[in-house]
Amino acid sequence: MELIGIFGGTFNPIHNGHLVLAQTVLDTLHCTQIRVIPAAVPPHKETPAVTAQHRTAMVKLAIQSQPKFVLDTCELDRQGPSYTIETLHLLRTRFPDQALCLMMGQDSYQKLPTWHRWLELLDYCHLLVVHRADKEQSLTLPPEHKGKLVDIATAPQAFAAQANGLISFLTEAPPDISSTRTREQLCQADNAVRDQIPPAVWQYIQENRLYQT
Repeated sequence: MELIGIFGGTFNPIHNGHLVLAQTVLDTLHCTQIRVIPAAVPPHKETPAVTAQHRTAMVKLAIQSQPKFVLDTCELDRQGPSYTIETLHLLRTRFPDQALCLMMGQDSYQKLPTWHRWLELLDYCHLLVVHRADKEQSLTLPPEHKGKLVDIATAPQAFAAQANGLISFLTEAPPDISSTRTREQLCQADNAVRDQIPPAVWQYIQENRLYQT
């Protein structure tokens, strides 16, 4: 069956590291599309000072040249915290015949037991845990996920063979670009950050005077 990648985040702002990761997942898992979903009210972070509308506009600009990257505003269209389980439930109703794969960083995965209704995630999707350059290349599974890990070499076939329920670990880390450091550099008017942001996003930030003191 077709496999759809799910890439959520605050994207504050979206940068080249996000785009390289999305392309890597697209190519590695042979996804038919990557749905990029900006969070409106992230449950595990402070709500960004830059509005969801601005962050969404930047995502739209960043992905406009890649037709297999699709902006999905489902978390902006509902009230309350942007709980991943609710997003997955909605996507499952939209895509009943496709396999779904939720991408998440290694640090997020290790904190998964703190997530809202986290035990239900695999009822709706597969999980692809992405290695971070500043972390050890190892993955500690909670007891509830034992026996669900598949090697990344066989993940494309395994993920496409069933709609949900498996986990794999992408050991190829994306470029070490941090949204936090990017915001700090933008605040300091450090032009070196320009190489880390898509040109259209850079222009949007300048025109709208975002991330300035």
